[in-house]
Amino acid sequence: MNYRLKQEAVPFFKEKYAKAIYIFDVWDKIGVDIVALEKVEECFISYGHESNKGSSLAGWEDGKGSRFHFTLNFPSMKFKEHDKFSNGKVIREMMNQVQSQLDYLYTSFNTVDE
Repeated sequence: MNYRLKQEAVPFFKEKYAKAIYIFDVWDKIGVDIVALEKVEECFISYGHESNKGSSLAGWEDGKGSRFHFTLNFPSMKFKEHDKFSNGKVIREMMNQVQSQLDYLYTSFNTVDE
């Protein structure tokens, strides 16, 4: 089972833990009590993209703007399910829903300063 800090617990810990998702043993070693944690759903989104070269979170480049990296995690998915899920319609529908939310959040963000 994976856990993350509860929203109300975030201010009491280092900023790097605000978006972290770990198994309980890792949180326990860090010294975080179970009361400050909430379970993460079976599939979850994490901030950043990990590879054997390290972790990439975000960046900005002149002329290209900002980019943010996220990873969709499905820890219990079997290979056969992955093969079916990753082909075509399901991914397209998921991308459409994510794009809709992204458009909404970006528009909301840009209208705050006006």
